[in-house]
Amino acid sequence: MLGGFVVVLAMLSTTVLTGGPAYAQSQCDVRKSLLAKLDTGYAERPVAVGLASTGNVVELLISTDGTWTILVTKPNGIACIAAVGEEWQALEPVSTDKSS
Repeated sequence: MLGGFVVVLAMLSTTVLTGGPAYAQSQCDVRKSLLAKLDTGYAERPVAVGLASTGNVVELLISTDGTWTILVTKPNGIACIAAVGEEWQALEPVSTDKSS
């Protein structure tokens, strides 16, 4: 699952984290409030987290039904929904061991 999250983070680093116009109308709120809404409404819970070079925290939330949300939280505690979708599939991490 971590390998897939790294790919998602790489794709987002050039759009969401730089504040691209496609996400100008993202839903934002206090992180704790958004987490509660995503848990109650979609049974989505955090499964991965990373720190962006901008200081933002990027989280991946998924449900057992396959819905997913990427949440970006600024250092001031305000979080915005950066992307949502369905059919999340966890991938096996790619080995970085070059000796095999």
